[in-house]
Amino acid sequence: MIQHISLFLAIFANPAAAIEQSYPLVWSPDKTAVAFCANDAASACYIICNDKVTNVSEVEKANLGKIGHYQYDKVVTYPISWESNGNLGCMFWFQTHAWIDGQRHTVKEPATVSSGEYRGR
Repeated sequence: MIQHISLFLAIFANPAAAIEQSYPLVWSPDKTAVAFCANDAASACYIICNDKVTNVSEVEKANLGKIGHYQYDKVVTYPISWESNGNLGCMFWFQTHAWIDGQRHTVKEPATVSSGEYRGR
């Protein structure tokens, strides 16, 4: 499992974004699931759960919908905590910072994946 994650991160992670916006990976306590984001022009967020990689970038739109504004100076999304995982799926919390006229707004949303599909909350 760890080898698959390392290979995926080496291939798909954006090194420039990692230098510009350094946010740590969030692991499950048993190290069988991990969540991470690459924040470049747009956030690309992923959860690796039960050896399946799932794109959960839609969690950023869910977070931005809570703010209710449509033009942002800057948006950054990243995982903040692990909630649960098991044979049926995994859940992590993602936080989004959105700047509007220099003021930062912060919201968070859980992302659940099951069988390699993003299930939202």
